[in-house]
Amino acid sequence: MNFDRNTAILKAMGRIAACKNDLQRLSAELGQAPLWLPGRGLDKQCRQATGMIDGIAERFERKLVLTLVGPSGSGKSTLLNALVGIDELSDTGHQRPTTDHLIVFSATPSDSDQLVEELDSEIVETRSNPAAVHFEHVLLVDTPDTDSRAFRKHIPIVEQTIAKSDMLICVFDAENPKRRDHVDFLARFIPKFSGESLVCVLNKCDRLAEPELKNQIVPDFLEHIRRGWQVPADRVFCISARRNLTNPDWDAAAAPRHDFDEFKDLQQLVVNTINQAGYVIDRRIENVRRLRDFVFEEAGRNVLDHKSVLSDAVDRIAAAEKKALEDALSGMQESGAQHLFGLNVLVYQKLAQRWLGPMGWMIAVWARLLIFGSGIMAVFRFGRPVRQVINRLSALKHSKETRSTLENPEKDQQMAAAFRNYRLVVLENWPDIARSLIQGGFDSSIRKVEDALSGTAGFEQKLAAIWTAALDGQIERLTANLSGLPVQILFNLPAVGILGYCGWLTLQSFFSGRYLSGDFFMHAFWAIGLVLFLSFFILQLCIRAVASTNRITARAFEELKRRLDHLDELNQNPVKDQLDTVLALAALAEAKHQ
Repeated sequence: MNFDRNTAILKAMGRIAACKNDLQRLSAELGQAPLWLPGRGLDKQCRQATGMIDGIAERFERKLVLTLVGPSGSGKSTLLNALVGIDELSDTGHQRPTTDHLIVFSATPSDSDQLVEELDSEIVETRSNPAAVHFEHVLLVDTPDTDSRAFRKHIPIVEQTIAKSDMLICVFDAENPKRRDHVDFLARFIPKFSGESLVCVLNKCDRLAEPELKNQIVPDFLEHIRRGWQVPADRVFCISARRNLTNPDWDAAAAPRHDFDEFKDLQQLVVNTINQAGYVIDRRIENVRRLRDFVFEEAGRNVLDHKSVLSDAVDRIAAAEKKALEDALSGMQESGAQHLFGLNVLVYQKLAQRWLGPMGWMIAVWARLLIFGSGIMAVFRFGRPVRQVINRLSALKHSKETRSTLENPEKDQQMAAAFRNYRLVVLENWPDIARSLIQGGFDSSIRKVEDALSGTAGFEQKLAAIWTAALDGQIERLTANLSGLPVQILFNLPAVGILGYCGWLTLQSFFSGRYLSGDFFMHAFWAIGLVLFLSFFILQLCIRAVASTNRITARAFEELKRRLDHLDELNQNPVKDQLDTVLALAALAEAKHQ
């Protein structure tokens, strides 16, 4: 039996740890959106609920604390006496406050020592009696009135007791049940309790007409506490506590008006259901789950209340980013066209690495002539596409100046123009975006221009890297197409054919003892040169047609646009990240409601 209880406790502690972890994860998520104002309150609730769960875990093996709370004159003390079966256990009477101490009832004084020590108050009193044998697993607590003349003195100890309670019996006077002050006082504690942990009692029901009680007062009271606590009560027990004392001592004019009394049902719940070892464990687990679920429900309600406005903000941000990127690319194209004439040098450099034979030698020589002819300063200021070409040319006259331009985005006219256009669009749209965010619960400080541009650091470098990759990709693809084996054979064949023919004639004459004249070799040289140059000229026309600067850049811009379409954004604004966090919580809340 003891082994089964220990196993049940271990399993229960695991479930409690899981609930606590859920709250900690929610708190961590909320911490990623510090500018969302509702998240601050929810994060505080997470911490408070976690502290309450820690308290439940600490007292897990102790007896279940069942606390009676209610306003002055509601009959809490009388109900305690009736449940225990001892008329004078807790003082009753007409003087207010009737109970000016916290009464803890247990089978033996030692059962309540820990609770009394934790409450640490001079108005806590322990009472025990052999009759408490029926409450082996439960401590019954009678609290001072919450609305008497000693209100300020009583409230702190009542609040401490409720915080350490596992169940509440909320006692209301049936003759005046809609006491708003009592409902409001309990409202902040109700989230900790649910189902059987929250018992509502209408006392003195014998003083009212039975039809009125059942058909009017009880339904009206249930609706009253539902509105006040935002949660419905599972059930309300209509009782007469006094008639269940050993000596009710009725006033002559205060005899019961009817026999309808649910006290036995309440006593059955307390003595036979609640007073079980297994029930104590289950109830504490349920209270922990209720704490967790309450915080998650609050979080879900808050994010769903703001979801439509925040979704509108997301759409505005997406539209602004799209427009900003389009304007950035336009700025690149407008300011960078005149700087792209050096791309043909890079094309010939790439071809020289791929081509073989006489035509490969011609391409290599031509690439070198182009480099010396145009200078590095005119090459790749726009795209800074291939670093290895820059390194090879670093020894030339203007290499130092060129490298400075390539490695500092601020000196790159194209990237500077792109960033300028991007920045202007973001600033133009930020007031409307900020307005939507503030309506969705964000702090008004996000109106600051600095927040609009807070994620643009490194924009030019990021865009330049994407552009470089797009440009390199197009150059590689085109030069690969121009360097295919059939193309190389086609353009090398005329020169190689004439060279082979002249070589065959030379060898034939040499072995036959006849020597060719110098004019033959001169004519052969010019013939090979003319064919080679003619072939190279035709190849240049093909290169110009297939890999012209305009063609390369046009395709590179198309590729750049495609790549940008698949990116979330270049501007990693932290406000946008926080917005995504809140909407992710909204999506989770929506999924739970479906």
